[in-house]
Amino acid sequence: MRTVLTSLAVVVLGCSAGPRREVVQSKGSDTMVNLAQAWAEAFEEAQVEVSVAVSGGGSGTGIAALIEGTTDIANTSRPLTADEIADAAARRRGPTWSRSTP
Repeated sequence: MRTVLTSLAVVVLGCSAGPRREVVQSKGSDTMVNLAQAWAEAFEEAQVEVSVAVSGGGSGTGIAALIEGTTDIANTSRPLTADEIADAAARRRGPTWSRSTP
């Protein structure tokens, strides 16, 4: 499933030693990396068969990677532009919205 997280991040490189694990790719906002790393570690403890690999590069980088199908999650600290939404829809990679609450 391809997902865009707005004002939210999921995160960091998880390495697997032992049985093969599914890897979820996450790219985007640099401002959320520390939080995203903490979430990834907690998620990996609960879901040992899944590893979360995170990289930054900015919100635009994550959104572009999601639209192109090279990442599973785009972390963004800004709303998507109308052009990004249209491009995603045209490629049938429409975003799924998730927001954090303070």
